[in-house]
Amino acid sequence: TVFEVLALPNSVLPLTTSALASIFVANRVSLPFFDANLATRNLGGIPAITFSDSAIEPVMKVMKVADLSLCLPRQITLRQLLHMATGTALEQDFFPIISPLNWDLSCHGLLEGSMTRSNAQKLLKQLDPQGETPDLEIDLMDPKFQVPPDGSEPLVEGNPVRVAPDCTVKDVYLLMKVAESDGVVYVTDKGILQGSVTISDLMSRPCVL
Repeated sequence: TVFEVLALPNSVLPLTTSALASIFVANRVSLPFFDANLATRNLGGIPAITFSDSAIEPVMKVMKVADLSLCLPRQITLRQLLHMATGTALEQDFFPIISPLNWDLSCHGLLEGSMTRSNAQKLLKQLDPQGETPDLEIDLMDPKFQVPPDGSEPLVEGNPVRVAPDCTVKDVYLLMKVAESDGVVYVTDKGILQGSVTISDLMSRPCVL
């Protein structure tokens, strides 16, 4: 090596230590060039996940807390489904399907499945194209919605990706990359829905050193 050629073997450890120390201090002062570039493009979540201490935070700190008014009950009428698909929180692309726990005063629900807004609209067109039976009640967890007889794409995800509240943000991100999560991961505790995290939530997080 260069140190052996220059007969400076005793300088290897001090120089390596000082280089690592300078990198550490510099990173605490400011983001590295590429990470700073991502942060200016509102993609600070990438360095936050891979670089900063935010990566080891529990997902419960960054999740959107579950709101039962934005969830689909398992038993639902087409009228209610239409209201959810067209008139509720248009920025929300995913709806958890739950069975409400009526004996729970906190109004929590058991996570049963998941459905996208676009699939909810498709289901409405399939079951009531003319809008003639708005009070028809359906079971969203009916197998024919998860495995359509005609071989088409499922309208309901019967086994959505879920994690525990203490799962780290970094692990959730990696899970999204390898699992077919459709861009959303639900946070549950003993099967009870606590909240959700989407890939856009993670990507838009500010990177705090």
